[in-house]
Amino acid sequence: MPSNRGLFDRLRAPDLGTARSVHERTDQIQESILRHLQRILNTRQGDSAAVPEFGIPALTDMDIAGRAEEMRRTIEDSIRTFEPRLSSVRVRWQEVDESDVLKLRFEILARLATSDEKVGVRFATVVDANGQWKVAG
Repeated sequence: MPSNRGLFDRLRAPDLGTARSVHERTDQIQESILRHLQRILNTRQGDSAAVPEFGIPALTDMDIAGRAEEMRRTIEDSIRTFEPRLSSVRVRWQEVDESDVLKLRFEILARLATSDEKVGVRFATVVDANGQWKVAG
């Protein structure tokens, strides 16, 4: 059975100690997914020569005002396509924080497809005025 960790995670730490197991600790998988989500959200479609549709459109290419639903769907579709370790992916737009109107917030809710227990996960995302996405789990 293939590893639940991403390629870069396996290269970074090829031997995690004791005997290998098909089931890794949930927190290690979540950390790997968090890093991959950050890569997806911070890559603009067309930037990858190998997979041009990887990532999301640049925010400047989208009319943000009144388009939160379109943006939410775009993020959700990209995660469903490029993060196979998550299932039942839902992305929710979070209301604008009046103290910082230049940041957009989304919440990602999903289930670990790699888990026998159908563990639910939640990631909070924030995009700042410069278009940089930050993901927290």
